[in-house]
Amino acid sequence: MSSTNRLGLHLRLKDNLATLVEEALLLQLSCIQFFLVEQKTHQYLNFTAKDKQLFLQARQNFLKDVFIHSSYWINAASSKKDVFNLSRSLLRREIRTAKSLEVPYLVLHAGSSKGHLVSAEDPLAKVKGLQSLARMLNSLLKKENEITLLLENAAHGSKTLGNDLNDFIILKELLDQPEKIGFCLDTAHAYAYGYHLDPIDDFLAIVDKTIGLANVKLIHFNDSDNLFGSMLDKHAAPGQGNIGKDVLSSFLHHKNLQSLPKIIEAPISSRQNLLQVIKSIHSW
Repeated sequence: MSSTNRLGLHLRLKDNLATLVEEALLLQLSCIQFFLVEQKTHQYLNFTAKDKQLFLQARQNFLKDVFIHSSYWINAASSKKDVFNLSRSLLRREIRTAKSLEVPYLVLHAGSSKGHLVSAEDPLAKVKGLQSLARMLNSLLKKENEITLLLENAAHGSKTLGNDLNDFIILKELLDQPEKIGFCLDTAHAYAYGYHLDPIDDFLAIVDKTIGLANVKLIHFNDSDNLFGSMLDKHAAPGQGNIGKDVLSSFLHHKNLQSLPKIIEAPISSRQNLLQVIKSIHSW
């Protein structure tokens, strides 16, 4: 299998699913990711029966790898009961929608432990935040067999969960069914948090020890507009940021990663620029 034939883009949901499918066609993509929130209104988009039928036909014909990214409103690790309950309701809704669209994967940020009480043993209250996250995941996934949630590593510091990959070791121990969770590895997030991506085998050894390479189902194939260890999250197109082509190329072609789907979450740009980015990476 070519290391670039599962390369795709995060597409912005504009008006309806039909325009999303059209954009994927125009960009010649078989691999996409999208939010369920409409770009202009910041509201969940209501899909018509015709929209859904068109999308499902596209799934059968050419959209082979499809991922939904959960909304940023969700903080499954929240200390506040109202935020936690709202997050559970929204995540439940997004799981239902993903199932109706026959999308098997939902990418989820682990959230933040902000608001949880700190202690000498838990100075950032991360354990408490992870306990909240596990409680929600255990509840939602107890009887769920169609959707796999992919937890994504984060770039930000402080009480953000999943920036340190060791957070996921603690989480897996708290899950009733850890096999129902996979992981999305974001290269820009890892770099911005402070993980050295080169040499790649050293980094992948850390990945394997914490989340397990076999559990990585998706790569967010992003460059970073911010410096190493900045803990700031601003993406650049692959090869156009501080990580650079040489390092990212190793993620594209590494024997343990080359068969995985890779989604580029590029800055907003014209279709022509996006086509050029994809064309460039295919030549790496």
